Amino acid sequence: MKAEHLSYETKINLGGFYTPKHIADRLYETLAAFAPPDKTDAMLEPNCGYGALLNHSYAKAVKKVVGADIDNLALKIAKASYNNIAFYQINALKNISRSSYGIKTDDRLLIVANPPYNDLTSQVKNGAKKIACESDGDIQARDLGLSSLLAFNKLRPDVLALLHPLSYLIKKINFNRLKPFMKNYALKEAIVFNSQEFFDTLKTSGFPVLIAIYQKSDQATSYKDIYNRSFVTIEGESFSLSQFDYIGSYIDKYPNKRAPQNHGGHLFYTMRDINALKRSKTFIKERIANAVCVADEKLDYYCYADIFKDYAHKLPYYMGNLDIPIDRDCFGPLRESFRALSVAKHGDIFAGKIEPPAPEFIQRAKTDASRYFNDLFGVKKTRPPHNFNDREVVALRKKHNAALPTARLCVRSVRSQRETLKDRL
Repeated sequence: MKAEHLSYETKINLGGFYTPKHIADRLYETLAAFAPPDKTDAMLEPNCGYGALLNHSYAKAVKKVVGADIDNLALKIAKASYNNIAFYQINALKNISRSSYGIKTDDRLLIVANPPYNDLTSQVKNGAKKIACESDGDIQARDLGLSSLLAFNKLRPDVLALLHPLSYLIKKINFNRLKPFMKNYALKEAIVFNSQEFFDTLKTSGFPVLIAIYQKSDQATSYKDIYNRSFVTIEGESFSLSQFDYIGSYIDKYPNKRAPQNHGGHLFYTMRDINALKRSKTFIKERIANAVCVADEKLDYYCYADIFKDYAHKLPYYMGNLDIPIDRDCFGPLRESFRALSVAKHGDIFAGKIEPPAPEFIQRAKTDASRYFNDLFGVKKTRPPHNFNDREVVALRKKHNAALPTARLCVRSVRSQRETLKDRL
């Protein structure tokens, strides 16, 4: 069911994109092992919209089902559709308590929700964004979805079955804001799917969303747990943050407070993640608010990001919110190639600063870059490196070396790469 009664601007601000049935089915199928309906006293959907997420055989087997939303018109439709559910018009981010939903403090509570996603700091649909909902001071965040998870935490549910962006977990700034939640809950299951599965989102770039099952736990979830976790997609692929090194370890991704002393005048647009890089500029001429001053010794890394953008379309949606991956050892011998490609690509920006490369070198540089990215992107199809045994490591190294006609692209042990990344945590 689509949120047809909401205007475009309201959809953006309230996150009014409702859950398709096949995603709801997968959520309940995954949930059943952790919260059998006959052992659940109350089930709450604090962002229920039309109530479609509650229209499932699982919900019908729970003693008490409660739906709530700030959207009164959606609730009227929900009330007319379901007579076995108690509905409340409530701002789920304000004056948070179980009693507001008619739920007892000792009830075994399950929260099932597709909370709104609206990052007010993102450039996507920025012109339509404004603060839409008031919230309690202790749960305020840059994104309504982050605030929603912090609100759920205050209700102390036993289990949560949520749909939320993967970026809430893998981006440190988001994870750190969720620490009050992560302190009380363990991530039991996590299945990734494309945001384009939601109605009315096919025209936007897909980003990874989680079917996430959280269970109350005395052991906090750490960022290291997330970093080393093997995430599984709804299509059957798997990936882990730990299988790559990232460019954010070597450059400034956001505007510098002060320009570095060895700044040669090069400027680069802010880099949030791969999806942001796809839609943004790279090297720029003017020092605008989102400009990063490039230190001379780091210029080649920014050239790498610039050329990475040309190949980013080959990556699957589930990598969209990751930082830009890099194999630093393999990149080292190719610095001149990446710089040459950027200089040729942005002749007007580099004019008078760097000599343009010869045409024959450009052709060789393109070959180098293509081989490098084919090799780098191929890694994502394997299991996460920390699962490799010695025989598989040797086989992978042989496969890499056989595919490269020269020694220009070096290949290091996947095991040593992972150890290097672990040391940085």
